[in-house]
Amino acid sequence: MKKHLILILPTLLIAAAANRPGLRAQPRPSPQSDASHFLVTLIDPGLGVGALKLGDSRDRALELFPRKAEDQEWTDDCGTTLDWVDTDNPMGRGDVFMRLNKKGKIFQIESATTRFHTAEDITTFSDPEKVAHAYRDMHAFVLLTPPSPALGDRPLVFWVDKKKGIAFALAYDPSRRKRYVYKIIVFESNKDFCPEQEKTSSPKWQSIAPYAVEPPRELSPES
Repeated sequence: MKKHLILILPTLLIAAAANRPGLRAQPRPSPQSDASHFLVTLIDPGLGVGALKLGDSRDRALELFPRKAEDQEWTDDCGTTLDWVDTDNPMGRGDVFMRLNKKGKIFQIESATTRFHTAEDITTFSDPEKVAHAYRDMHAFVLLTPPSPALGDRPLVFWVDKKKGIAFALAYDPSRRKRYVYKIIVFESNKDFCPEQEKTSSPKWQSIAPYAVEPPRELSPES
């Protein structure tokens, strides 16, 4: 998984760093297409991403995001993950991660592509300030897993609104010396979610000050 992100994210970062326009709805593809265009591009907290909804089946996920050669699937402590690679996004390559429970139902959807956006037009590469303006009751956490060069060599910071069922993973851009939205995570309202294959009960998941973009130095010497 981490190896896959290292390959994908630099391409996405370079493609989108200079230009971050909002997404435009596109016509729905025919069933034979690779689902490269979508009519619904909205990220809906607590409900879904585009036409894919929490509680949908594996078959429904694969109908909306047909498997391609570059897509991946794996199982970990959080369940099974389908990683659909957004290969032909004109704004840059990205991913949609669909997590399924033991019953084969989607319990978490993560958008790491500019193709999808919230009602406030927040998407991958948006500034944290835009998130803070739109969501006024968020808690912040840091995930103390080994930093990835593709995500700025700093631990990911998460802003979470558990009541709404949405979280924003913030990575670090060394060239701009600031955080950006790397991934938008949708989960069921007032339920726990799995940040990067970790459970929120893990000691690696640490609370920090609300809306903090960096953890305190004692938690993350890299910052």
